[in-house]
This record gives sequence, structure tokens and C-alpha cells, in this order.
Amino acid sequence: MSVSGFQGGFAAGTKYSVVGAAGRVLASDRGCQLNWIIRRKALETAAPPAGRLSVNNPSAPASRGGSRSPKVRTVMGLMRLFVHDGSRLESLDPTRVHMIGFEELPWFSSVFVSEKQLVIQRAESDSGTVCVPWLVGDRGEMLLSTSTLMERDTPYFLEVELARGLVHRLRNQLEAWRQLGLIVPPDLDEEVLAATRHFARAASRQHEPDTAATEANQAIELAVAAGERLAAVYAEQALGMRTRNAPLNTLLGVDLSGELPDEDLRESVTETFNLVSLPMSWRDIEASEGKRKWDNTDNELRWAQKNGLKVVGGPLLEFDERRVPDWTYLWEGDYDTLSSFMLDHVRHTVKRYRSKVHLWHVAARMNRPRVLSLGDEDRLQVVASAIHTIRDLDQRTPIVVSFDQPWAEYMATQQTDLAPMHFADALVRADLGVSGLGLELNIGSQPLATAPRPALAFSRLVDQWGLFELPLFLMLTIDTRRSKDKQADGGHSHTRAEWVERYLPPLLAKNCVQVVVWNQLSDKGAEFPGAGLFDDQDQPKPVLNALAALRKQYLA
Repeated sequence: MSVSGFQGGFAAGTKYSVVGAAGRVLASDRGCQLNWIIRRKALETAAPPAGRLSVNNPSAPASRGGSRSPKVRTVMGLMRLFVHDGSRLESLDPTRVHMIGFEELPWFSSVFVSEKQLVIQRAESDSGTVCVPWLVGDRGEMLLSTSTLMERDTPYFLEVELARGLVHRLRNQLEAWRQLGLIVPPDLDEEVLAATRHFARAASRQHEPDTAATEANQAIELAVAAGERLAAVYAEQALGMRTRNAPLNTLLGVDLSGELPDEDLRESVTETFNLVSLPMSWRDIEASEGKRKWDNTDNELRWAQKNGLKVVGGPLLEFDERRVPDWTYLWEGDYDTLSSFMLDHVRHTVKRYRSKVHLWHVAARMNRPRVLSLGDEDRLQVVASAIHTIRDLDQRTPIVVSFDQPWAEYMATQQTDLAPMHFADALVRADLGVSGLGLELNIGSQPLATAPRPALAFSRLVDQWGLFELPLFLMLTIDTRRSKDKQADGGHSHTRAEWVERYLPPLLAKNCVQVVVWNQLSDKGAEFPGAGLFDDQDQPKPVLNALAALRKQYLA
């Protein structure tokens, strides 16, 4: 199968802007100044291919120990927030509460509850934004953010500050899009005004906690709803402009998870998707050292070719404890040996499947710490070497690298140097030939998942990553259960479909989004139970129909 037919726009150096109403730039990909600043550990020049890529000093080799050990600093900062509704604190998971600074990255912190106060203890005393999981009406739990708060002795009123942050961002995004060409319906303006009024009453009556909390929660619900409506209006106008003459070339795919779908499911897959992702997992292919088994991948590839589907090969390397062969732990922490094994897997796989895949997914989850005791710079160097290896063997096929938890929530509880954007920035600046960047969004409340957020937060995330001016590859799953012990049911399946209908069109409307892949085919033996397109009885879920409808409406 020729790679020339790949229509995802993953040509190196491709630049993007989103054109909308009145022919002007509508999305905030470039127009909205997002105030995101690359932190201190960015590459200033391209690293020489023969050397070891370092984010500290590109011209000098990095130490074999990977990223440096975090410095231990004296605790300086305490942020106190009063919570009027004490029942919310009873069910609150403190590990999901964190603060972010001006760079929009979480600070390492400790969180505890004292009576009706939420207390965040950190090493910094700078002003920041507090992020808290909050139950928002019938929409379920979302991670909401306050506006910027400075430290003070008097506790903040959490409900009021969450409302302030939501209303502030809603109004800013509304005006930014309006100035860039968005035609805002009058009733949407009224919805935003109603949320603003409720917040104003909450802020001005904090001496009456019952009233302030009631008004603040009403403002939160109205602001979230108005944000969804605003995102939908943006999507309608931007997609209408982009599909005026032809459907989008954006590819919609599914990860086969290492197995072909059952016979009775295959027609549903080929009708809904025009792309499949074949994992080519190191653990599955080389379960025993030096003994490679290709049968499953060969079968998947033949099936995809027979049905005219585009093929993503990979991730070839996945930095996840469950995705590396067991035998590799004999060399845990040995960078030289492990990197040699990893590059051998990449080399053998590319030689076997080059000219048969349309996109190489070289590495996933490279921002996850502690896998095989490899440091941040060790993982960065392995991926850089893997990209060089692919380029030596296959000069034509585009290459993407992906990152999970792109908001870097894990940095609040794990001391690590580099966030996802730091890894991406280092690889892009090194000019290694990366054609696109992937964002893995496994949305849910489970460990290592991305917390649910309001619609405008996802739009902003894509805008931030769009500043790299490379195509984006989105990998999605949604697990709407509220706890890891609660089993998914039909009602939650419908909620997933609603999420796709509400949240995915605004992301498709952004020109930088070139591929969207549902990250889990089935619930059988799944990493995120309940997040597949088919349940464990092989029955399709409503989310599959929602994805099929989106493809029919917008995509080629």
C-alpha cells in the first residue's frame, strides 16, 4: 500500500490556521495569545544527531542518570480555601486537587482537609490557580479551576472562586472569538450574562455563606452550559466554513488493541472509520528476548489493506509498565542495554512494515516517569534515537510522538522535571523530523486518566499544542464512571455518546487536528474498563453511532 494516499497533512513543516466566519481567523490557534511560556528546560538549538539529546544543554552530553534529582526546598506556601458544602469534602480525593502557576503546570504539593477547609501546601509562594474536582449538576464531576489567587491569611471561599474562574474564562473566550469573526447568537449572550449575574451576587454576599454558595453553584452550572454552547457555535461556524466545498480530510480511526475485531463487528468498524491503529507493541511482538512473533500484526494489516483503511503503525515504544516485556526488568535502569533493545525492536518492525503503513507512531506516554527506572532525559534520548532509526530506514512516511495526560496532572504528586510540552518542545526544536504530535486523552477519574473538564478547557488545550504549528493526532477514550469500583452501565454509555457529540466537533473544527483515534475497541481485557466501542458481550455502544454520525456529517 502506497503512503502517498495519506491525507492527514502530516508533512514536515506544515503550518496551520483555522479560517472561519467572514473569512477571518476564527479559532484561537494563533489569534488568542494564550500566555503559555516554555519553561527553563527548553532546547535553544538543535542537538547534534550523533550526541545525546539534553534539555539542559543541547551541546553537552547528558548524564546517564537521566533527569536530575528534584531539589528539596523548605515549604513556603499554604493556600486555604473554605468549602461551605462540607459533604463535598467527604467524597473529595485530595490527590486530584492541585495548583498551577503562570506556566499552567502543576506544582508538586500536599493537600489535606481541615474541618471545612481545603489546604494546599507547596514549596512555592507564588500566585496560582487551584484545580478541584467538582460535581456540576447532571454533567457529573469535572475538574474546575479558580482564577489566579495570591496567598493570604484569610481562606478563600472555594465555591465563589470556582465560579469566578469559570465566568472569567468564558467571557474572555467569547470576546476573543467574537473579535476573530464568530457570530454570537443573542440568546448565548444572555446565558453568559445570567452566569455573570449569579457570580456577582455570590461574590458580593460572601458574608452570607448559604446565599453565596447557592449563587456560586448556580453560576458554575450556567457557565459550564454556556461554555458548551459557545463551543458548539464555534464548531458550527468553523466547520461550516471548512466543509463548504468539500468534507474534511481529517482521519477518524480506532486502535485495534492488538487483535482483529470479531467477524460480526468488522462491518461496523469499516463503516465508521477510515483508519486503524496497529499497536505493534514491543511486549506482544517480543514477549521472549530475541523471539519475535508477527502473526497478529500481519493479520491486522492484511485486513486493513483489504478494506481500504489507512494504517498507523505503532506505538512502537510505549513507556508504560504494562507495555514493556517482562524480561527487560533484568536490565532496569541500564540505559545503554535498554536503549539497544528498544532500537532493535524499532529497526525490525520498520524493516518489516515500511511502505505498508501511512504513519509511524514511534513512541507513546514518553512523559510517564519511572518506567524501567529511565529518567526524563533517558526517555527523551531513546525516542530521538528511534526517530533517527526510522528516518534511516524510511524517509517518506510521517512520524508522530504522543503524550498522555497532557495537562500533566501527575506532576502534582510526583516530583519530575519535564512536562509533556517540554518533551515535545525538545524534540521539535532538535529538528529530528517529527511530523506531528499526539495527545492521549483517556478521560475519566481513574488513576493515570485525564480528568473530565469543561468544553472550553479542551479547546484551549488544543490551541496551546497548536502553537507548535504541527498536525495533531488525538487519541480518545471516555470512562464516565465516578469511581474505579463502579461498573459501567447503559446510562454511562449514553453519556459517552453525548460527550462525543458535544466536545468532539469543536476539536475537529481546528485545522491542526488531522487525526482522531478512539483508543479502545472493546471492553474485553481493556485498560480502561467501560471505555470501548463494544462491550464485553460484543454489543455496540451508542458512542459508536455518535462517531459514525460525525464522520458522515463532516469527514471524507
